[in-house]
Amino acid sequence: MDVISLITMALAPLLLISATGLFILGLGTRLGRIIDRLREFSQEVRSWDISEERMKVILHQKEILLRRGEICKNSLVYYHFTIMFTAVSSVFIFLSAVWEFFQYFALATFILALLALLIGSIYAVLEISCSYAAVKKEAEVYLHSS
Repeated sequence: MDVISLITMALAPLLLISATGLFILGLGTRLGRIIDRLREFSQEVRSWDISEERMKVILHQKEILLRRGEICKNSLVYYHFTIMFTAVSSVFIFLSAVWEFFQYFALATFILALLALLIGSIYAVLEISCSYAAVKKEAEVYLHSS
């Protein structure tokens, strides 16, 4: 196997790292917004100048936001596993030039990377599907028809 082919084969899985990095960037922003919103609620509650109705809404939204944060965290963990397994797969591709048996490790770690990507994406879809619930609850309470 020539050096150029080896480098090409080892770098091809690394394109997955770039794509996964974009997912991480987007999901990291979502997690940051969740944290910001929780901090806003905390500050509002500490002001002691809120109605009982508002407090109920905040507590309900807090539960939704904490669940969303947990889902985001899980997704981010699996996306980072994707990057880790992809990088290891590339190393095994290089090592397979020395000993062909490493190609099986390369394949196994690349499959693990794809599984981690799939699980991370499932968590991301779950987070997106429940992200509207807190806003919907607030709209029901404050923007209902009079």
